[in-house]
Amino acid sequence: MTIRRTPADFIVDEIAAPEFEGSLRAAPSADALVAVYRLDKSQLTTPHAVSLLAAELQVRQNDISYAGLKDKHAQTSQMVGVKARTLADGVLLPAEIRGGKWSARRIGWTVAPIDASAIAGNRFCIVVRGVSRAAAAEMDRRASLLATAGDDGGALLIVNYFGAQRFGSARHGEGWIARSLIDGKFEHALRLAIATPSRKDTGVTRTFTRMLAARWSEAAGAGRDGWAALARDLPRCPEKKAIERLAFMASRREAPIDERGYREAFAALPYFLQQLYVEAYQSYLWNELARRMAARIAAGQSLLKTDDEFGQMLFPPAEARAAAPGLFDLHLPLPAPETQPVEPWGGDLLAILEREGLALDRLKIPGLRRPFFGEAMRPLFITAAAFSLGDPEPDDLAAPRSSSMKRQVRFDLPRGAYATVVLRALGQ
Repeated sequence: MTIRRTPADFIVDEIAAPEFEGSLRAAPSADALVAVYRLDKSQLTTPHAVSLLAAELQVRQNDISYAGLKDKHAQTSQMVGVKARTLADGVLLPAEIRGGKWSARRIGWTVAPIDASAIAGNRFCIVVRGVSRAAAAEMDRRASLLATAGDDGGALLIVNYFGAQRFGSARHGEGWIARSLIDGKFEHALRLAIATPSRKDTGVTRTFTRMLAARWSEAAGAGRDGWAALARDLPRCPEKKAIERLAFMASRREAPIDERGYREAFAALPYFLQQLYVEAYQSYLWNELARRMAARIAAGQSLLKTDDEFGQMLFPPAEARAAAPGLFDLHLPLPAPETQPVEPWGGDLLAILEREGLALDRLKIPGLRRPFFGEAMRPLFITAAAFSLGDPEPDDLAAPRSSSMKRQVRFDLPRGAYATVVLRALGQ
């Protein structure tokens, strides 16, 4: 089964929080200078679409706020806030504006930039293709086992795993960047971060990572001129600052760059990337803990299993809730040094860390105040509300005379949950 064959196969609409939607004003005022637009896009990342919007509105990109990143390979709709500097500037902002693969329509005004509190969740309409008759029957079986009562129709009770999108920095198959950082292996961490090509790299990123991978050892062994030559030849992108930092340090010393130097270079990367590397590893540990809890909940009952590139996903049937209601209501932490391991999950978390060669007090990066391992609680289960599963029908994109089918899946998820995990639960 496949998804995202076309952008129209994966439609995501951001759902505004009722409190935020009710607070929107019809016109700007001295204390409400943030214009709220509904930004629709296709085949663009959120930052790219926002940069195009900023250029059209002739505002700084930093004056545009949003709550989350929406998939490039999808049709998406989300709210963005455009801050006007003065009331007169606000009056001049257009009600609607269009670009090549995006459009924006103003829906109101608010007093503060858009953040996560403005969002209740996301609504998904997904076409799954390449579905065989056996796979279609399995989807129906799994949906029936996961079904629970919902206020607005069907609903599925799903383990709230982090999806593969969270682990983009680990897709090279070379290890977790944060794990090298914890061990003080800053050169290895930096090479993983910016000099390890991925098949999914495109454009400038593809050129950048491949040039770095090919010339890193040469630059490191060539003394002060090696990094300078590499920095000169690399295409411009935010990650280049790390190599420019290495070139500067090499110009001021005779000895080769040591781990402290690579630590300084790593710190020159955009901070949001640094924190992303840490949170990816935390999310992996969280998924490992959630998997253990799911297996415990389903003891003695049928357990739905789906393979995933970052570990098998286990889903207990909804009926298991009656036997273990407290476990279904659990919130598990993204592990951090301050985490207090309490039962019923504390022993499992310590065992996972021990397997990784770690303990809670080692979840820190030597010599750097940030990025850091911060604790955040995440519900073990979420509900995929307003769930519906369309009947199988011929796949119009399949090869001629193919028996392959497609199905439409619809559901709503709370903020922070992953649609791809729901599809994994259905056997995708």
